[in-house]
Amino acid sequence: MSAQPPKPPSDDVRLRYAAERAQRQLTLDAIRADLEAQPSARSVLTAGRQWCAEVTVMADAVAQALRKAA
Repeated sequence: MSAQPPKPPSDDVRLRYAAERAQRQLTLDAIRADLEAQPSARSVLTAGRQWCAEVTVMADAVAQALRKAA
């Protein structure tokens, strides 16, 4: 019995992965731009904490909605 090499991902999977990666990078770039626009190191840290808190609230809401839908 010979081991079969794994099948390469389809073009569809590659395109979806690339689109998700690009969307993630655009989002992170927008957050970085906001942080770089802050006038001081202290305000950068405050803005960063606010971003984290808002993303966590969104993640909780989406997870809750998915649980209800399941």
